[in-house]
Amino acid sequence: MHLLSSLNPEQRAAVTAPIGPVLVRAGAGSGKTRVLTLRIAHLIDHHGAQPGQILALTFTNKAAKEMRERLRTLLGSRARGLVAGTFHAVCARLLREQIAGRLGHYTGDFSIYVADEQLQLAAEALDAATGPAPLLIEPEELLRRISRAKSRMLSPRLMARFAPDPIERFVAGCYGRYQRALERANAVDFDDLILLTHRLLSEHPDLLEACQQRWRHVLVDEYQDTDPSQHALVELLTRPGPQRDGRRSLFVVGDGMQSIYGFRNADHSIIARFSHDFPDARVIELTTNYRSRQPILDAAYAVIRHSKAVPPMALRAAGVTLPGERCILINEAKDGREEAEQIARGIGELQRQGRRLRELAVLYRTRHMSRPIEAALRHARIPYSVRGSVGFYDRAVVRDALAYLRAVNNPADNLTGLTRWV
Repeated sequence: MHLLSSLNPEQRAAVTAPIGPVLVRAGAGSGKTRVLTLRIAHLIDHHGAQPGQILALTFTNKAAKEMRERLRTLLGSRARGLVAGTFHAVCARLLREQIAGRLGHYTGDFSIYVADEQLQLAAEALDAATGPAPLLIEPEELLRRISRAKSRMLSPRLMARFAPDPIERFVAGCYGRYQRALERANAVDFDDLILLTHRLLSEHPDLLEACQQRWRHVLVDEYQDTDPSQHALVELLTRPGPQRDGRRSLFVVGDGMQSIYGFRNADHSIIARFSHDFPDARVIELTTNYRSRQPILDAAYAVIRHSKAVPPMALRAAGVTLPGERCILINEAKDGREEAEQIARGIGELQRQGRRLRELAVLYRTRHMSRPIEAALRHARIPYSVRGSVGFYDRAVVRDALAYLRAVNNPADNLTGLTRWV
């Protein structure tokens, strides 16, 4: 009760929701990970769940580590036996324990191939192709298409059957050679960890029943990042059965508005159709944001409110909006140089209004974008520091190039700082 008292009404409703399929649509900064960990504690304290009956899944090792640390802080020794990890880590462990003798010639000591090994197999599959290869199908592109097929649970045969054009049929043939090479090497790639686990459980009902008996409660964080194969695996693990009295215990947290991993085959529409896939699902929205002020949230909502693919969700800030607080300003620039000059002029104006430089920050998406911004700040004589990486003009190769040019321009300069050109 002490833990619940610290929650807002929306969070409390999510944590204490009845057993069954539950989708928590959690806006940015709404405390979704806290809700998920407290849900686990609630299952143990109020529903008699044993820690070993709980499976908590997420997508990155960092997120899984944070979840385990929170659970240890929250539950102490009661967290022992609880499985919390990434989809891939949990599937790899299950496959190593159960795959031998059940799927082809695979054994539990299979190798997991990463980028270099995958590229080599993809190149060999392309080299073994009969007939001319389509343009633009390099090993990297072939792997991308194979990964997309696996995320959609398509075998090489199914991919060839439903291929809409000759290029896809060519890829399907390479996919088949690639997969056979993996099997001969007793190896899998990361997509196989999900796909083979689903196949293993589907083809061996006794093993599926054992897993369902073991993990009676399944929770998934960041559900907007799931791809179809991961969603299918979750559905399979939580499918009603005699050992569950016909009930699913599934609790997922996510928000389609935060889905940014489409390039990794994530499908944001999975959340949108959650109620269709689980007709008895309860949907709870967390709309209180503890991270941003209201103008930021209003601007974000204005961008996404017209979306037809993702149901938009208006968020409200927990913090009080300050009197006279400015909204976001949007400036257009014809190129990066003009944009950087606008930034420098804006900072100069804020300085004249009495703002201190340490109160100001400039955010950019990729490292290379710092160059014009740094140049504009230097020209305006505005001191700055680059956080998280070395500034463009402080990089060793840039310092050496500038020192070389100084030496060419002034041979008498003995303090050029040359280190690599001598």
